[in-house]
Amino acid sequence: MKPSTIIGGASSQHVRNAADFYATPPECTIALLENYQRLFEGSRIWEPACGDGAISKVLEEHRLDVISTDLHDRGYGKGGMNFLTADCNCGSIITNPPFSLAADFIERAATKQVPFAMLVKSTYWQAAKRYDLFQRTKPLAIIAMSWRPAMSPERGKSGTMDFIWTVWDRKPSKNTQYIVAKKPKQDIQK
Repeated sequence: MKPSTIIGGASSQHVRNAADFYATPPECTIALLENYQRLFEGSRIWEPACGDGAISKVLEEHRLDVISTDLHDRGYGKGGMNFLTADCNCGSIITNPPFSLAADFIERAATKQVPFAMLVKSTYWQAAKRYDLFQRTKPLAIIAMSWRPAMSPERGKSGTMDFIWTVWDRKPSKNTQYIVAKKPKQDIQK
């Protein structure tokens, strides 16, 4: 099997998903909330890359106030809204950004000075070009998942990549906490 097939890229067998759309399995968002729900409670959460509503539905099931938007219309939330240029009356942000735009999403969210969380590949911060971004924004926490989420179920039931949530508070943190999350039981109805 070619590495691109394993990690979710294009291969002779599979094309890369359009606009880097990979729906977030519910247990990923539950793991974030099990560790940091209080950081997001009491504020309107903006999910700016809502896709099919995977993250938003979990947030709503946890009785959080959510506004869901996306650049593309995938049948959930408000389509045609570009997070990098649009504004929203929100008190926090939670999203799984398109990988190719993750740094731009982080930069944009940091300017809003609200708590935010981004789901990225576990190797995201292991790139010299992202070192300055990490140092400038100083995340509050990294939540590593102790399982591999199946982000592309069409490629099989087993996940092939590791993911982390990176969580920020309103201002850069002095120390970034590293948390290993156990896979939660899915209590969300699909």
